[in-house]
Amino acid sequence: MVKSRKINVGITIGDPNGIGIEIILKSLSNFSLFHECNFIIYASTSLIEKQKQHFQIDTPPLKKIDSEEDLSDTQINVKEVFSNSQFNFGESDKELSELGILSLKEATKAIKDNKIDILVTAPINKDLSFSESFKYTGHTDFLKNYFKTSPLMLMISKELKIALLTDHIPIKDVSNAIDQDFVEQKIKALETSLINDFQIKKPKIAVLAVNPHAGDNGVIGNEDQSIITPAINSFKGTTSSINGPFSADTFFVNENYKKYDGVIASYHDQGLIPFKTISFGKGVNFTAGLPVVRTSPDHGTGFDIAGKGIADHTSFTNAIKLGLQVFKLRNNLD
Repeated sequence: MVKSRKINVGITIGDPNGIGIEIILKSLSNFSLFHECNFIIYASTSLIEKQKQHFQIDTPPLKKIDSEEDLSDTQINVKEVFSNSQFNFGESDKELSELGILSLKEATKAIKDNKIDILVTAPINKDLSFSESFKYTGHTDFLKNYFKTSPLMLMISKELKIALLTDHIPIKDVSNAIDQDFVEQKIKALETSLINDFQIKKPKIAVLAVNPHAGDNGVIGNEDQSIITPAINSFKGTTSSINGPFSADTFFVNENYKKYDGVIASYHDQGLIPFKTISFGKGVNFTAGLPVVRTSPDHGTGFDIAGKGIADHTSFTNAIKLGLQVFKLRNNLD
């Protein structure tokens, strides 16, 4: 173990009309976090200050910086990415949504350049953020392109770790998006993350079926017999235990998921519905398979409650803490 140093946490603001800045400031009102971390928000100081005053949140003071080399270890550092300080809570505004993307791009460059250690992202609106300069379906898709790798969307809570075989694609495209090699790569990515990022030496993984009733021997589709099962069988003889395909409609009954260290769902809602039913507001979205540590809360922009001061910051705080945990493990820090 190497003696730990203060870790630099870069934070993106998400959509300024949503709850992103509120949950960031509420999380950073926990002064104990500053014992371990320096925090850098990528935004404009005036925007953060205006929302801080709106919500009357007691945090360390803000410090405007032009470079990550100018960090304060007792204040909230704000790197000036843009000058705009406008926001209009709950409103759909493509121009203001773009500010969240500018924040994301600057912070991602900073972590790639080793200027920050952890990237924690507040929620963006996928519709409003999609543009000629940002043709991505979300953070994971953007990070996949930026780092030229194959990341795995992994939802984490105390109760459950569930990864997605496919994430932000239409349900009609799921079957065509998978083949045996693809499934094997995703299983391997989950296995590697459980071992390296969560210190589970011999993980036990459950793989959910693509089709209802795991296809009923081909009566309701053959993907589970022709793709999922051979992919699972390819791991026989390894140290990990890969099991399935399990019918998704009964897998979460009687807490069967607790028998496994990780679960792989075939598509977005197959994984996110049980995860949010069990852990919503406490879970973390962790991007496994990246060369850097990136986390985010388990919810969206919250336009319906934006500006009211009632957003729960638990998930965002947990995203910071999970990022710290994983970074320390990867770098052998105490």
